[in-house]
Amino acid sequence: MKSQAGFTLLEVMIAIMLMAIVSMISWRGLDSVSRAQSHLEESTEHTAQLLRAVNQLKRDLDMRATTELWDPVENQAAPSNKRLALPAAVQVKGGKPGALQLEIIRNPANQPGSLQRVRWWVASNTLYRATASLSNQYPLPAPRNAVAVLEQVTDFNIRTWQPGKGWRDVTSAGQDNPVGLEIRLSRRGVQGVEHYRVVVGVDGER
Repeated sequence: MKSQAGFTLLEVMIAIMLMAIVSMISWRGLDSVSRAQSHLEESTEHTAQLLRAVNQLKRDLDMRATTELWDPVENQAAPSNKRLALPAAVQVKGGKPGALQLEIIRNPANQPGSLQRVRWWVASNTLYRATASLSNQYPLPAPRNAVAVLEQVTDFNIRTWQPGKGWRDVTSAGQDNPVGLEIRLSRRGVQGVEHYRVVVGVDGER
């Protein structure tokens, strides 16, 4: 009777060890691909959040008020012919670090003849946008419905363009209807602090 050929114990152990090494290499490769994909998705969402915030800010500025309001008249049958000048359609308030506010009076697209105040500012490392209810009478309601637009904001600064002088920091008195705005924003991202600069042209006519 012939003996059957087979694997020795040593050969089996070597085969198992080789399979374990190949499995470990494959797992590390898959883990690396998974981490890269996760990092890419996080970075993409991070950029998308920033673009949404910038696009909303530009939209608010593009819709800034170009009309005036009638002076409200009480206890009179006929409207008054007197007009009240609106507050500045674009106001940059406060010059101290952390105290800057950008306020815009805009014409809502869905309700012609009405006006709305919108306010942008940063508090506790978060960029906020607040809106007021629509109105066709002066004074306009103050913005109250604050929404967190962008988190992890480490710095927020606004400069205004002054013809013949260039970009200037906003003083404590603020500035109304600047010709242009330079908005600088720093945000903590997946690769550290990232810096952004947005320039928006704003003519002085309402």
